[in-house]
Amino acid sequence: MMRPPDPIEGGALRKLMRFLVDLCIPAACAVGVAAAQRYGYVNWLPLNVVIEKEYGNYAMFLSAVAALVACAAFTRERRRFGVGAFLGTALASLAMVAPFILSRYGVQPPGITPMEFSLVATFAYLGFSVTVGLLIGGCWSLVVRTFRDPDPRY
Repeated sequence: MMRPPDPIEGGALRKLMRFLVDLCIPAACAVGVAAAQRYGYVNWLPLNVVIEKEYGNYAMFLSAVAALVACAAFTRERRRFGVGAFLGTALASLAMVAPFILSRYGVQPPGITPMEFSLVATFAYLGFSVTVGLLIGGCWSLVVRTFRDPDPRY
């Protein structure tokens, strides 16, 4: 007589642990980095207090989702988070930081009103949160793949 499969033997617990390690850890790290910025433990950007107060929770959410998506994409597919993906994400994050660097030195692009510049800065802040999440998720996918599928060439 066959007995019902045990969840531990059947792989349900293994799938849950893989989900937690593969996807939840980078999302938690992304939320932690965003929370550290929001509550003043680190200062990634010279932010306007209004932007941080109004959009900080949304930035945490976007960062966590970006980490989930990046880690899932680079862990489960044949592609690796390599130099090209890293440089593309790093360049995107530098483009998102540009309004904050400009405002720190009092430079405002010509032809843009202060209200338009603050709108651009708000979208740049949210975009920067996405790029940070992508970097965290992509780097975590490298860690997961290194321990799961060690390549004998390295």
